[in-house]
Amino acid sequence: MTTMRRGSLAALSAAVIGLAGCSTIGGKASSSGPKEAKDTTEVTIGFSQRQLDAPYFAAMVDAARKQARKRGFHLEVQNADGDAVTQLNQAQTLVAQGIDVLVVDAMSPKTQKVQLKDVAGEVPLVFVDTGIDGVGVTSVSSDNYAIGKLSGRLAAKRFHHGSTISLAILNGGPDDEIVGPDRQRGFLDGLRAGGVSYHIVAKTSANYSQDAAVPATESILAAHRNVDLIVGLNDSMTLGALSTLRDKGNKKTLVAAAADGQKQALQEIKAGGCEGRYISTGLNSPKLAADLAFDIALRIGTGDVAPKDIKKQRYTKAAGINCENVDDFLDPHSVF
Repeated sequence: MTTMRRGSLAALSAAVIGLAGCSTIGGKASSSGPKEAKDTTEVTIGFSQRQLDAPYFAAMVDAARKQARKRGFHLEVQNADGDAVTQLNQAQTLVAQGIDVLVVDAMSPKTQKVQLKDVAGEVPLVFVDTGIDGVGVTSVSSDNYAIGKLSGRLAAKRFHHGSTISLAILNGGPDDEIVGPDRQRGFLDGLRAGGVSYHIVAKTSANYSQDAAVPATESILAAHRNVDLIVGLNDSMTLGALSTLRDKGNKKTLVAAAADGQKQALQEIKAGGCEGRYISTGLNSPKLAADLAFDIALRIGTGDVAPKDIKKQRYTKAAGINCENVDDFLDPHSVF
């Protein structure tokens, strides 16, 4: 993270006072300048999380709560339960309660853009995981395309160079407008870069949920019993696919995830070794994303930095994970 000396920050704060009338991304200029200095214990940060039925999103909330306990700020968490309208209502409620900064994992960037731009005019808005172009102070996320490509490149190692495979995809559904498509595009490009062509036989929504992936996989197998590879755009969906394959007695189909690095997935990769069925995933750490997003939010809330001085996009570390390097990433004590 880029840091600045307090002297430099003071100079910048003085400089931006004269720019208070300038328009900024997200709406009103009041959300772009430095806030009045506050102690950490006086800051309240709202967190509107899109859903909690996948471990990744739950782990992000857990990381945020740990940051709040460690650093002393107040945290208000709302769970939209996968509904874009609910998330907007919750965001507006948090603003009305007088929070200093709002952190949002956007459910539907296209449908929420106008309303969240209005919200960003009332309070500094930091996106985490899924952001909206042209809205808010900054967006903290993994580079989903890069992670997907790294995972796809590793997955290609399990197939003959120059071969063409049949492929089914478990995706996040119609509201998944940015993250999933970037992961999918990256994974497919990674396969090609690894010398493997593919024929997509099915694309099915499982809403990033392990439970929802079970009937989705059953539907795929009913039409394509011998599909070569099922790719989930996160580990939860891929784990659901793997359990379904086992229940159905399917020993042929391999599975991979475009991203996440969930503990249970890494355990599957480690247990199966380089001949196992779970062949790759990518590092998409909820802790790294939440820690960075809430550090930025707290610095804004205390007045330590002006929103206008923060980069519009921040990425966490990207890595592909397979049997060869899984021990570098597997933490058996991890929440996620």
